[in-house]
Order: sequence, then structure tokens, then C-alpha cells
Amino acid sequence: MKLTNKTYLLPTMVTIITIVLLGLGIVAGRYTVIRPFKKKIHSYSKAETLGNLLSDKRKKRAALAYYDSDKVVEEMDNFSWAVPNVPTPFVGNAPKPGKHNNALINSMQFRADNEVMIPKPRDVYRIFITGGSTAYGSGAPDQQRTIAGYLAGILNANSTSSKDLKYEVLTAANPAWSSTHERIMIENRLSELEPDLVISFSGNNDVHWGYKGRNILWFRSYADDFFLELINRAYTMSGYDKLIEIPETEPSPEDSSLVAARIVKNVTLSSYVLSLKKATYVFFLQPSLAVSKKGLTDNERLLLDDKKEKHQKEKAYFAECYSKMDSSLKNLKIDNFRFVNLSDIFNDTDKGEDIFIDSYHFGDKGNEIAARNIFRHIRPVINQ
Repeated sequence: MKLTNKTYLLPTMVTIITIVLLGLGIVAGRYTVIRPFKKKIHSYSKAETLGNLLSDKRKKRAALAYYDSDKVVEEMDNFSWAVPNVPTPFVGNAPKPGKHNNALINSMQFRADNEVMIPKPRDVYRIFITGGSTAYGSGAPDQQRTIAGYLAGILNANSTSSKDLKYEVLTAANPAWSSTHERIMIENRLSELEPDLVISFSGNNDVHWGYKGRNILWFRSYADDFFLELINRAYTMSGYDKLIEIPETEPSPEDSSLVAARIVKNVTLSSYVLSLKKATYVFFLQPSLAVSKKGLTDNERLLLDDKKEKHQKEKAYFAECYSKMDSSLKNLKIDNFRFVNLSDIFNDTDKGEDIFIDSYHFGDKGNEIAARNIFRHIRPVINQ
């Protein structure tokens, strides 16, 4: 029997249509699965740079906190703000190694241009700075204009050591970290890296989380919540229940006495671990707009927005917590520990000079002022 072309054409067309439909189904299914993840990740990544968070009008306002405000407006889209995080042992999350806009994160997750050499060279005096986003340098124009960058420059320019030391300052900080994250980083990581001095530029985030009803000894940060949400979406799409929610948030702010007691606990434990390595620990209580006695500019006054009851309550809470942290940390008598309250370092700046970008952060002008004040207080320690 002779077969015609039509005999072959029909099954061929059916096969092609089936393959096309199958391919479309795979694409549609992939899109359906990926879309919610992609949307969430895209939304989260918007905070990676300062410029991406601000409108053009707010960029111009924020730029006034920098030395070269015109140039900053043009370059702000590249200023690292919320550095990409990766799940990290024990601290939960920390900066992702690599180059992220104008921030360089080394393989040990420190914001630094260089890797940490072990064993430490004999001519190196090693300093680590821990803390949250302000210590990390959120909004800094470059690595050299973070607090650590300015401090390294000041130390090496003013070295009076007869040992011809090179001062190495590495940033071991991460946005949203509390003093608990810092303590674990100090205990498990920094103490193993031959530090001579560890500086905490901290305190603000303990109050920030306390105001949100979080116990800083037992809570999740923003990055933790982000990763948990992605995991829960994967569970539900796979037909499983979400992971059990561990309660860790109170409906009202934590008592200010608890905030102070918890930071004292973290500082005491950090001091002890560093004493075993013969390293000094200095805790600097960082400036915050809510407690600053600085003559505020119009921009800074807008940031506080005192007319809103919520902001008034938050400002009062910060003042109370800062007062209790100051008195508690001042009373700590530990041989290798020093405490310095830097919350007032901007009080003498010109009334018309912008320092703060928002309630917690400042531009390169503020970073340099902070670094110079830190230098003034650690100079007797490093010259011992």
C-alpha cells in the first residue's frame, strides 16, 4: 500500500503541537514558581544602595551631609547601604564576600580592601570595628571614607610608635546587627585573628530592636526574616506547612533597664574573651539623632518629625535607654575594657551644617568626626 505525504503529516503535526504545548507548560510553570521569589528578592535588593532608596528631592537633602554634595548626588546610586547578606554560622547573616557597588567585602566577610593575614605580621597593629550599619559604613562614598577608613588614615598619619607599626583597621560590622551579633563575632571569629584592639561603635541598634519589642539576645534581624520567608515559600509550594514560628516579639517596647542589662552582658562576655588574647576592648556609644543635642538643620528636623506622636515616643525611649546604657557601662570595672559615650560628638557642629542622613546614619563629614574622636580616646591605649 502506497503511503502519501498526508499520512505522515498528521502525526508529525500532532507531535509538534504536543511538544510546543509541553514547552509552554514548562515555561508557564517555571514562571509561576519563580515569579513570587523574584519579586521578593527584587524588592529586598532595592535597599542595596542609598540612591535607590531616595527620590531626587531626598537625594539632594541627604547630600548636604557630605563634603562634596554636588558630586555625591551624581554618585549616590553606587553608595553601599544594605549590603547583600548570606547565611553565616552563628551570627545568622553577614555581608556577602565580593564587590557590591562601592563596597569591597573580603573572604572573611569584613569590609576591607585586604585579606586578613594569619599569622599576623610583626609590624601590624590589628584593629577590628564591630557594629551595625553605621559602623559598616552605609552611605559612605568609598572604603576610605567609612569610619574604619578614616581611622586607619589618621592612625598611620599620626603614628608615634618606636616600633614602626602599621595600623590595620578592618570593619566587622553588618546593617541591623545588635551587640549580640557583635559579641558572637568577637567570641567565635575576631578573637581567633590575633586582634590588638576591638572597637564596638554600637548601642543604637539595641535600642532600635528594643523599641520593636525584640529581645536582642533572642531575635531575628531583617536578613533572617528575608531568608525565612523564602524558605517558607519553598515549603508551601512543595505542599508542606510553613516552618513553626518561634515567638520572639513583644507587643510593646522592651523595658529600658533590660536593654541596658543585655548590652552589659554582651560587653562583659566580649571583654573576657578578648582578655584571653591580651586584646583591649573599647565600646563607643554611637550618636543617634534622637539623643543628639546638635543644633538641627531644617533637614534634620524633618527627619525627627516631632509632630507625630509615634516619633515623640520613640525619641523619649531612645533618651531613656541611652541614659541607662551610659550609666551601666560606665560602672563596668574590667581591666581590658574602656567605655566612651560618643552620643554628643556632633553637639558643637555649626547649627547650619547637616550631619545626619536619617535618624541613625551620617555622611562622610560625620564619619570623619567619629573617627577623630575614636582616635583621641584610643591613642593612650595603642601607645601603651
